[in-house]
Amino acid sequence: MIHISLQLVFCLVLGLGLLVWRARPENPVNRSFGTLALLSAIWILGVAFFHSGTHLSFWAPLAFAAVGLIPATFLTFVRHYPTPARWPGKLFLRFNLSIGLLFAVISLTTRLIVSDATLTPTGPARETGPLYPLYATYFLVTWFTTLAVFISKWTQARGLARVQLHYLGLGFAVASSGGIITNLVIPLLTGNTAYTWVGPHFALVFVAMAAHAIIRHRLMDVRLVIHRGLTFALALMVSLIPVAGLVALAWPRLSDQLARDELAVLLVAVVVVSLLVPLTRDAAGRLLDRYVYRTRVNYQRILREASSALTRVLDLYVLLPFLNRTVAISTNSEGVAVYLRAGVSPSGSAFSRAIAEKRHEQSHFDTPDEAPVEIVTALTSTKDLLLTDEIAHGRLTGDLERLHSELARLNWALVLPLVSEDRVIGAIVVGPKLSGDPFYPQDLDLLMTLANQAGVAVKNAQLYAQVVLANEHLNNIVSTIESGVVAVDATGQVTLFNRAAEQLTGIPAEQARHQAVSVLPVCVGAMLTETVVDGSPRTQPEVELSDGSTTRPIICTTSPLHDQMGAVLGAVAVFSDLTPFKELEVERRRAERLAYFEMLAAGIAHEIKNPLVSIKTFAQLLPRRRGDEQFIETFGRTVTHEIARMERLLDRLGALSRPGERPRHPIDLRVPIDDAIEAMRPAFVEKDVVLSAATGQSPCVILGDHLELEQLFLNLLVNAHEATPAGGMARVELSITAGRAIVAVVDTGPGIPPELLERVFDPFFSTKERGSGLGLAICACIAQTHAGRLKAANREVGGAVFTVDLPLAVVAARPVSA
Repeated sequence: MIHISLQLVFCLVLGLGLLVWRARPENPVNRSFGTLALLSAIWILGVAFFHSGTHLSFWAPLAFAAVGLIPATFLTFVRHYPTPARWPGKLFLRFNLSIGLLFAVISLTTRLIVSDATLTPTGPARETGPLYPLYATYFLVTWFTTLAVFISKWTQARGLARVQLHYLGLGFAVASSGGIITNLVIPLLTGNTAYTWVGPHFALVFVAMAAHAIIRHRLMDVRLVIHRGLTFALALMVSLIPVAGLVALAWPRLSDQLARDELAVLLVAVVVVSLLVPLTRDAAGRLLDRYVYRTRVNYQRILREASSALTRVLDLYVLLPFLNRTVAISTNSEGVAVYLRAGVSPSGSAFSRAIAEKRHEQSHFDTPDEAPVEIVTALTSTKDLLLTDEIAHGRLTGDLERLHSELARLNWALVLPLVSEDRVIGAIVVGPKLSGDPFYPQDLDLLMTLANQAGVAVKNAQLYAQVVLANEHLNNIVSTIESGVVAVDATGQVTLFNRAAEQLTGIPAEQARHQAVSVLPVCVGAMLTETVVDGSPRTQPEVELSDGSTTRPIICTTSPLHDQMGAVLGAVAVFSDLTPFKELEVERRRAERLAYFEMLAAGIAHEIKNPLVSIKTFAQLLPRRRGDEQFIETFGRTVTHEIARMERLLDRLGALSRPGERPRHPIDLRVPIDDAIEAMRPAFVEKDVVLSAATGQSPCVILGDHLELEQLFLNLLVNAHEATPAGGMARVELSITAGRAIVAVVDTGPGIPPELLERVFDPFFSTKERGSGLGLAICACIAQTHAGRLKAANREVGGAVFTVDLPLAVVAARPVSA
């Protein structure tokens, strides 16, 4: 038996040394450790054969030779691991190793260390030679030196290196101390070698500590993979230890009573029965548990499968049956039901039944349409599970008594809350187990873990359903509008493409959705890309878009889509066909021109009719009063006056019909304003009306015609003069704002009736008794030909204000005057 056990130890030590050496053969740490293990294995093998009594003269010197090299090899390993130390130096290591090699050679070739090895009736014995004390002294000195270096490194190491040294030092200390005491100290002091077989067994501690450090802490960067079959075999061997102990106690009597073959059969039978007992027990237990409805749950598998499904499924109608089935299988209860909070309002307190399963026909497990208020209130306040047995064992008073009464009435053994965002959104109701067993702590841990994951999954499924519904509504709305709508995500992939976009672009929706933005027309795709890049909205008032056969004018607007943190998630473009609006605009302008011509024709007819009536009247009287000189004189004066009146009317109509024919030059706008003011100043002084101007000190250059602009401001000043009573005030103000020149002509007259403000610029419209109604119309036409606008308004303090808005010149030229 000793021989066999020592050979097993030899195999373990040798295997450890080879494992470490092969992991990193180029590393001196792995090489020195492997050499140390190899020498230890040779020593163990020598001791084994020494105690077997075979070839004593060979194995005894070999064992002493291996032991003589162990301290030097051990010191070399400690010097390099975990990091090289300054001391001992390489010279010292070589000197120490040379001494060890010398002792090894002496042991193998002479009788100076081991003089003789013999087999006695009490066992093998050895006789030491004259150099044995020196040999032992060398061994102990080197070993203590190594121990000192090791302790120094262990005190300085930190972290993982310290942990590795901790286990390594423990294994070395136990193995070397045991070997030194049994194989060196005791034989040296007593001369008895009967217990030298014990020393090598201490190497098992060294192997165990080194293997643990390798497996758990990656000692010397060695990776050791323990296969499941090996762990199972080791577990079987450990389970046989008590049987082996009993057999060892009974072995003396068994060996006396039974023959060798009978002992072998008995040992095999004991081992087989010992191995079959756990298997038989487990099989019988499973059969009996199934008979009494007791379920053996594989918690890890259930949690793994449930986690996979709960994180993958977003359909509530798929999620709830899976959850119900998983809880029912894992508990083997009379029934399971899931209740969810009714509605989406946080204030809603009712829990409605979403799904229920009754697994036994005779069960009293009840699932009403709505959970009792007492249970919902308790669940919402505690946010923890409700266990009926636990409540029953407590003091039942008030609310607890009513709660227990409802749980017992419905035969609910366990209620688990479904919590999401620290709010109870539902509950899982579990009936009593069919086996009658209570819910054990491991059952509650499993179910609470499932409930916690299910709460988040149910909430996600509800939100997903809302998103799907909102998306359906959005698609229905977008599909019915006449404007094209296109949306892209942050990566530039088209996510929305409605029916109107399909018609306007000529691109089928199937070819646009989930494609890159490059499939869209350039005018739309470029705006979407730019909006995604910088997050700024854009508007293109009018751009041409073709569907392959027809080109349409469109207006396109893009807007960014942001998340709650402001990051750009994508962009949406809305573009509308302007063709109907263009056609409507053409029709409106045509109608306005017709109305304008009708009004102009009526005005011209009215203005010409009056002088023609006078001329016609005198012409009819002329034959009868041909001899009346006074009549002839009056007739000539009247005809001349009326013809001049018609000529003036035609001149003003010509100015109205042919504006802007004169060339435009850069001019200082203050010059025509000042000329008009100087021309009208005597009239204002005569009427006792104060005329002032504020045109600024800096030039205000525009592109225009001096005479036309002077006529414009002269007409406006004439209107101000006629509207302002004596003692009043008129003022001309010039300002520059945003690249435009603003001229305001202000008076303190009665103002313009609000209902007539929109008509003051119509031809032949006048509030004066003898006005032609063409002055303001000509002013508006002049302003328009200069790319400007003329507006009329009333001041809050009284009077009217006429505002001329003209663009500033952008050409680099010197201003000129007329």
